[in-house]
Amino acid sequence: MSIRFIHYLIIMYSIALFILLFFRPNEQDYDSMNLKPFATIFNYLSGQVNFLIAFYNIAANIGLFIPYGLYIDLKTKSAKYRYFFQIIIPIFVISAIEFLQYITQRGSLDIDDLILNVIGVYVGYGFAPIIKRIIQVDEK
Repeated sequence: MSIRFIHYLIIMYSIALFILLFFRPNEQDYDSMNLKPFATIFNYLSGQVNFLIAFYNIAANIGLFIPYGLYIDLKTKSAKYRYFFQIIIPIFVISAIEFLQYITQRGSLDIDDLILNVIGVYVGYGFAPIIKRIIQVDEK
């Protein structure tokens, strides 16, 4: 698989994710904010929220960002910038998404979404060695 094709896939995936996050079909506006870490996650795990809703929200927040962990791992070969790209950039980008959802009222600003999304990126990092064994990437 060529690196160019992988770039194309991540761009298409990012466009689809952008549409999912900012152009939801239900036309519902959001204006809530949660800055208390783990409050939403604990609420989901407490049983006060329907299990399927809780599972969907946690799994989606993690799962939707796994491809970015795979992609970033593939792109960061230099140990010099690895920390920056694998830790700082995901936190910054996901924070920007959360903030944009809040100011556009297309999603709530929730620190737990940030936590779960970053976990998703890190899960992607964890899967990267396995994926690299399965898929050979040409640098062309």
